[in-house]
Amino acid sequence: MHLTRRCTWPARPGFVLLMSLLLAGCQGGINHGTSSHVSVGASATPPPPVPRTQAQPRPTPVPAPRQQQQPPPPQGETRVQVRPANPQQGVPLGDDTELDVESLAPPPSTAPATRSAAPAAAATTAAVAARQQEAVPPEHATWLDRYPNLAEDLQDQRETIARLEQEVKEYREQVGQLQQQVRQRWGSTAVTAASAHQFVKYTDSYQSRGEMDFDQGVIIVETVDQENPRQRLKEAIVTTLLTPYDADNPEIYSDKSISYSGPALLAGQVLDHEGQPVRWEWRANRFADHLVNNEVQQLQRNGHVVYRVEIPLIANHTEVRGHQYEHLVRDASRRYNVDETLIYAIMETESHFNPYATSHIPAYGLMQIVPSTAGRDVFERIKKRNDQPTRNYLFNPANNIDTGTAYITILRDIYLKDIRHPLSKEYAIISGYNGGAGNVLRTFHSDRRQAINVINQLTPQQVYDRLHRNHPSAEARGYIKKVTEAQQRYRALASAR
Repeated sequence: MHLTRRCTWPARPGFVLLMSLLLAGCQGGINHGTSSHVSVGASATPPPPVPRTQAQPRPTPVPAPRQQQQPPPPQGETRVQVRPANPQQGVPLGDDTELDVESLAPPPSTAPATRSAAPAAAATTAAVAARQQEAVPPEHATWLDRYPNLAEDLQDQRETIARLEQEVKEYREQVGQLQQQVRQRWGSTAVTAASAHQFVKYTDSYQSRGEMDFDQGVIIVETVDQENPRQRLKEAIVTTLLTPYDADNPEIYSDKSISYSGPALLAGQVLDHEGQPVRWEWRANRFADHLVNNEVQQLQRNGHVVYRVEIPLIANHTEVRGHQYEHLVRDASRRYNVDETLIYAIMETESHFNPYATSHIPAYGLMQIVPSTAGRDVFERIKKRNDQPTRNYLFNPANNIDTGTAYITILRDIYLKDIRHPLSKEYAIISGYNGGAGNVLRTFHSDRRQAINVINQLTPQQVYDRLHRNHPSAEARGYIKKVTEAQQRYRALASAR
């Protein structure tokens, strides 16, 4: 049926108006395709203009509606709405695209509201498609652009490495300055510095030092002062015996003095010449006098005369020292739901309960926390802080035990949470505390998910054996044995009470 042939009848005002409305209805009801132009054909007789009707008798481009949607026309009014010619692109096709009215079928008898809703839905679909197309990375994009999560992980790793490198740099600078001062006074081969199991404090312009060796269970106090060696030796002995276990800053890299306030680190671990524990300053001074007058050794070292005194610790000095932190361990155990014996065993293995333990990594304190890794992990995940603990923060026993125990929960509840057997998970936690959760999983499989599956198929003893024999780090292989043996001792002590 061709509408252009019917439009050649003699024009009558009423009839022309009726046909104009029919033609506009045809265009408004059918024009839901991709046309951007409308043609009525060459033989069409132009009807008189109808008010508020956008359809015209001659080929005139109808602009596609932009973002703003027109309200539905009132009853008796007809409008032509043109959608973009290519909804995948979201823009109309070229101006040469036309659709002849003669090819249109009669308009369906649908409500105006239904007809006006279809173009809006099509526009929404086009917008979504356009956004999806924009979200696809260009072909020249790098893999970091295509996988933003990996990019964030890589950036976090780079920042962690940068922080760790900065810490190592600062640590080496401090140790280097200390070594330079010590070599000038003691000789090139006589440098002794703090470590995980040794506390060393220099005084008297680096001419005197006290060393607590918790591995060997002995205190060594020495001086190279030649003007008044016995007086300097006595002062160093008193300083060593009364060093507090919770000093805000133990000044381990300088010769500055520290306050004697607070309980002594060696309290109950040293017996004087009368067999009495050295707890107070007056007894420490009296014991120092006795040692200077009766126990001084005179040595030749690197061309220097060294005056030396050795003081043994009691046999169970490790347990006595650990008892000082009992209330802190109990609080952390309850706070994080971690077995007390595990906390004690890790502390003993890491530092022999030396609150000023320092390693080359560097790690600090009782549980040997690395500020930029475990420390930052705890601060961000548990404390909700966007920073990391300082060295002096970790030298505080309460802070250190809290941070170390919190890190155990991160290993348990995040990194190793999918290990099903409690004892297998505990072995993984112990090994992960020393060498990291990633190395624990790599011991079983290169793929982390597969590693968890392998662990869950093994018995706890098999998990222990693999970590003890196959872990990539020799230190970690021995670490799990030391911690589990210490844990058994503390369990026996707990059951004996």
